[in-house]
Amino acid sequence: MTRHAVRSLVFAMAAAVSAAPVLASEEDFALAFPIDAPADAPVFAIELPAEAYATLTTPELADLVVVDAQGREQPISLHRPPPPAPPQAPEAFALPLPIAVPGDAASLPGALELHVRRDAEGTLSALDLRSVDGAANGSAPAEWLIDVGAEARRGLDGLRLRPQSDADFRTLVDIRGSDDLVHWEELQSALPVLRASSDGQRIERLDLRFARTTHRYLALRPVAGESALPAVVALEGLRRREAERAPLASRVLEAVAVSEDGLSVDFARFGPLPVQQAEVRLGNGDGILEYRIEEQVSERWQTVASGTAWRLSIGGETLEAAPMPLWRSGMGPLRIQLAQPAPPPSLVLGYAPDLVIVMANGTPPFRLLAGSAHRRQPTVGMDDALAAIRRRQGAEWQPPLAGVGAARTLAGAEALVPPTDVGRWGLWAVLGLGALIVGGLAVRLLRSAPPAD
Repeated sequence: MTRHAVRSLVFAMAAAVSAAPVLASEEDFALAFPIDAPADAPVFAIELPAEAYATLTTPELADLVVVDAQGREQPISLHRPPPPAPPQAPEAFALPLPIAVPGDAASLPGALELHVRRDAEGTLSALDLRSVDGAANGSAPAEWLIDVGAEARRGLDGLRLRPQSDADFRTLVDIRGSDDLVHWEELQSALPVLRASSDGQRIERLDLRFARTTHRYLALRPVAGESALPAVVALEGLRRREAERAPLASRVLEAVAVSEDGLSVDFARFGPLPVQQAEVRLGNGDGILEYRIEEQVSERWQTVASGTAWRLSIGGETLEAAPMPLWRSGMGPLRIQLAQPAPPPSLVLGYAPDLVIVMANGTPPFRLLAGSAHRRQPTVGMDDALAAIRRRQGAEWQPPLAGVGAARTLAGAEALVPPTDVGRWGLWAVLGLGALIVGGLAVRLLRSAPPAD
């Protein structure tokens, strides 16, 4: 009964929005996408594909249409996810310096004894590995033990190292957690920690991030075959201040034009994509590259972001600079300006797709038509309709998400060519004809004028 009531409500509202069905002309649109709508769902949502954005001609996404099997347009509403709050720096709190666990224990003669000293509150104060005959192992430490102490009750999801030396280093680290120093749980494997310098530039990755844990003790061990951890003068625990964000969709842009000096790289138009972050990836090999991202606005270019891209290899793993925040949804293309010539980098854009909510009052299957310089489809306000459905279905109800298939070309690039403005050209023709008439009259008057005294 509830399903039939919801369907009746949707049909009634759809009929109120559009009394007469409108047939969409496929020749007006660049692409078509098949929609795999949930069965018997009078309202559903789709995520706008990246290929569709690349064909749109307005930042308002006005050249989108959803049609049924007969080509009749369905009422749609666009919903852009709100931008996330600016990221906050994690809460940092001091931790005691790690206690080194001696390495190369297999080289010690006879049986081994592990000596651990903790106070009445469980605070780890010392640890050493000895053979039964009392010979201490003086080799380099193979592992660090960290006592998080009372801060473990609130949890932590990262560590920050403060190296003692300014020297470069690279290594990969495995992290485990325990509450009794006997039973251990793996938290993260092969986390990179590094410092690299080149031509006066320095890059560092001194934060180790992992899933939040409340373990009292942490153990850090370099991956087999990697260099030892650097000596540190300070150690901090990290705790996020906000919840994990939903993963973003990504669009990879490749260079379409490069200047002769190799310092300017242009990328193809990708439409009003709701970008939230950008990542510049080096063309090939390891390196460090300074860059500036510019966007074309009217006839000029303006800087929207700048930073340093880098790539380093550690133990067979390839590490790259983290993406940077970039809030953009304009129509202008992007280009990268480089500080020095280099192989053209690629540009990876992270974005949260717009949702298209459809009142499906037609006959399936449905299709999404995108990209037109000839059609402008006004969207419908559905807040009242969705609120009415939630009153019946529950406050947590959301339109089910439909799948979107591969794009099929309709009119292609021809649909994106603006139509000729006949009225404007007619006006110019009338003005030109008037100017000719006035000029002709002026010449005639000058020829017929009596000679001057």
